Amino acid sequence: MTMKFFHFCLHLMTILFFLSCSHTPSALKHHQFTREQQDQINRDALLIASKRLEQMVIQAKGNPSSRTYLATDLFLKGNMSLLEGDFVTAAELFKHLSVLEPDDDFVQKKYAISLIRIGDLEKSQVVLENLYKRNKEEKVGLILAGVYTGNDKEAKARKLYQELLSINSKNEDACVFLSKSFAMEKKITQAKSQLESCAKNDPKNGMYDYYIGKIFVDQGQIDKAIASFQKATIRQPGLSAAVSALGILYEEKEQLGKAVSLYKSHLQKHPSDTSILNKIVQILFVQERYNEVIPYAEKLSDIEPDNLNLKVKLGILYTDAKRYSEAVSVFKYLLTTSPQSDKILYYLAAIYQEMKDYEVSIEYFNQIPTTSALYTDSSIQMANMLSAMAQNDEKWREPFLSHVNKKLDEFPEMKVEFSVIKSGFFESMSDYKAAMETMMVVQNEKNFSTQHKYYLANLYEREKRFKESTSLIMGILKQEPKNAHAWNFLGYVFLERGDELEQAYEYIQTALKLSPDDGYIRDSLGWYYFKKGDVKRALSELTVAIEKVPDDIEILKHLAEVHVELKNFSKAKSFLKSALKKARHQADKHQILATIEKLENDRLPASGNND
Repeated sequence: MTMKFFHFCLHLMTILFFLSCSHTPSALKHHQFTREQQDQINRDALLIASKRLEQMVIQAKGNPSSRTYLATDLFLKGNMSLLEGDFVTAAELFKHLSVLEPDDDFVQKKYAISLIRIGDLEKSQVVLENLYKRNKEEKVGLILAGVYTGNDKEAKARKLYQELLSINSKNEDACVFLSKSFAMEKKITQAKSQLESCAKNDPKNGMYDYYIGKIFVDQGQIDKAIASFQKATIRQPGLSAAVSALGILYEEKEQLGKAVSLYKSHLQKHPSDTSILNKIVQILFVQERYNEVIPYAEKLSDIEPDNLNLKVKLGILYTDAKRYSEAVSVFKYLLTTSPQSDKILYYLAAIYQEMKDYEVSIEYFNQIPTTSALYTDSSIQMANMLSAMAQNDEKWREPFLSHVNKKLDEFPEMKVEFSVIKSGFFESMSDYKAAMETMMVVQNEKNFSTQHKYYLANLYEREKRFKESTSLIMGILKQEPKNAHAWNFLGYVFLERGDELEQAYEYIQTALKLSPDDGYIRDSLGWYYFKKGDVKRALSELTVAIEKVPDDIEILKHLAEVHVELKNFSKAKSFLKSALKKARHQADKHQILATIEKLENDRLPASGNND
């Protein structure tokens, strides 16, 4: 290489660099220009670079080595510009390269494509027409036909598509685009006829029936569309587009079973079809068929390892299926990619909470920042866990109370919620006075609901502050005279007080008329009969009650007492054991265990049982 040519190439590189930068406003970031000024600067830079490149091409044509070097450099730079999305630079470079190498079909094609990228369809059409005339290449013909359509020369486009089909009757693209050309002009019959004709020439290709199906969808003829999509899958088993389109129609018709069966059948033969995997994961996830969806979600995650949203969904699926170790593994991996993600921290904390590993759960909840929308709920969850830990181990009492008191100050609007947790802890420890006083502090808060009033009234009852309890419930009835639960509450507490049974009965009857199918009210009625000594009627009502509210420990304990009275000791013990399993508070558990122990000590000999 001569020194002169070396400097020539060095200058070329400078020009090319300048040309690329001329379209980047940040190149002039130290100056303030209007958008119009910047565009003008870019145009001027492009014009200077273009003229210089034109001179270089003229000079290089007469020198084989210079020509080869310049052509190679222009191609590399042009191709790189295309890849980087700098289509203006690419078009300029390939324009000069096409002059330098006018007989190189590949270069001409690149030039035509770069022109299409910048929207210069007229120039692209000229280049493509010359190229197609020279080589009759099908791909070039398809691009040219598309350019004709873009230039509103639909007749030319159709003629070219037809020519391509005459050369190759199995040219799927030419057939489909020709059909679309007819469809765009509402020539639906011609569009379908064209596709049907192509299907006859290419009977194993299901794409033609697929596009016929799409035409029917556009016309709203869903049953015909379904038939066409089904035909497409018969012609070409495993055609993902047709399976997907058919499944979507089943889903829209709410035939979800058909859609799932279709997807499953397809995936048996094509297990890595991501499009169908996504669909079956979505539909099974929405239907909460968690165990069923997991294998498909796992397969999709293997195929798309960088799909973080999918991994989140997989983690949720593992959690719902109680496959906690796998869920933890997924979310810990996600945490390495997004260590500050409040959602991932929350998911991990919630999983450990489900696993009852409260200390680890609290560690993750504690990492959620105060700015997160999940911060408040995290604080509540920590309070609940600390309460449970404090009930079982005295050492957690102070951390629990410290956490709740801090949150009471931090969240004035959440005073009631945190007070309920605090009160519940005192209640579980049989410190009913502290529980009552905790709720009394917040009874005037705006969000102190009717349910909170019931809770406070119950605590009043525990402390034998009957006047306050009755007054509170009467206040509810003054505002809601048809509140069956309030009438039932009064009736039941009057029964428990033991001195106003008939007044209690009136209240319970009022509640029963308002809500005859309520299990709690039937329990109160059954308990009234028991108090009156009518054990059989008590058993009848309590049996109805437990059928309606099978998890209520008070009803279970009432049934146990009735069966003790009837000398059915094994049944009584069975109900007490059920109540023990469902009891949340230690005080309740101790009381039930004491009752079982007393029953064991007091029960009649086996020969005297009625069981």
